[in-house]
Amino acid sequence: MKKIYSTLFLLFTLTMGAVAQSTTITAGQTANVQLPVLTNEAISNIPSPQVGMMVFDQTFNVVRVYNGTTWTSISGSTDAYSSVQLASIESFTLGNSKVGNNTVYTASNVSAFKISDNGIGNVKPVLVNSGTQPNGFVMDNQDVIVFENTLPWQLQILPQYDLLNIINRCQWVNPYTYTQPVDVVTNEDNTNLVYTVRESGSFERREGNIFGMRAYKFRNKVFTEKYAPFITFFDKLITANTSVNLYTAMNVSPQAYNIISTSPWFAVNDGILTFPRGANKPQSNYGLIYFVAKSSNLPSFRMRIFTHRPSRTSIDQYFDTNGNIRNRSDYIENYFVNAMNTDMPAALNFSTTTPKLRLAGDPPSKKEVPPPTAGTEDTF
Repeated sequence: MKKIYSTLFLLFTLTMGAVAQSTTITAGQTANVQLPVLTNEAISNIPSPQVGMMVFDQTFNVVRVYNGTTWTSISGSTDAYSSVQLASIESFTLGNSKVGNNTVYTASNVSAFKISDNGIGNVKPVLVNSGTQPNGFVMDNQDVIVFENTLPWQLQILPQYDLLNIINRCQWVNPYTYTQPVDVVTNEDNTNLVYTVRESGSFERREGNIFGMRAYKFRNKVFTEKYAPFITFFDKLITANTSVNLYTAMNVSPQAYNIISTSPWFAVNDGILTFPRGANKPQSNYGLIYFVAKSSNLPSFRMRIFTHRPSRTSIDQYFDTNGNIRNRSDYIENYFVNAMNTDMPAALNFSTTTPKLRLAGDPPSKKEVPPPTAGTEDTF
């Protein structure tokens, strides 16, 4: 019987070895797995790859596995980029002043990218031959690589494989902590209430040299906000007894996401959102809820939440007997926007397509109204 197994294993090994670029497995104390060895270009050109397929990328000396979307590296702490897109990237300089207790930032010099600026503005992918001149790249993990000048045509027309080869081999040095003081909306779909936001805060910037030009690489924190399902349960007269199952309401799985709140007044436990009451609870409160994906194959997203304690007159004016908002546009324009302008932290305000940032103290307009996150609390 032992000889039969040995013969079958030998036949299997010989058969697998006879197939070009197939996987070879050997047994014994020196057992090993020989993966197909391909160039990065050959891997990218594999027709109809299946989830779980593994190859060795001899271009970048990493093992890659196909996750259903891209060939992701699983060897080494530094993952090579697997896709790149031309992009038009802007930056801006922020000046600030005080309005009451709030710092109001005003943007100037919103145009091309300048390393001396202190904020990253729009990052817009550019299609080849679109007429828009790119000055950088957006990578598969949302990293941004940007130059202070328009890309030379030699870079613009390179095939993706050649671009990846250049970028992945670039040495990124001189780490620098880059602080962006405000969130920036990089894409807005007001009809469907979907927004892409580059979050404020500190992130790393490194420098490299590509084609003899100084390049800058940023590690971004980009989130999607999608409010269409959110407003169905949040645009109501919320009381201390209100609770919402966010997994059910947002149609996400507990196995796929962790849900985290940044405010104790929007408590989230096992996906259940509640609004605790307390003697020190503020009149108005603003926070964020994060839906953090447990898998790199799923997108993480976030939602902005704002609550305020209305007067009985406001309740009668804006809410029906069931606690639902009577007229959303009227409520937002006449009540919600004023409250947001008074109480929203400056770091959570947003820019528009104009050079002026949408910040506390700016005159509201319908185009600049933030996404619908205004819950309210009844007077207790």
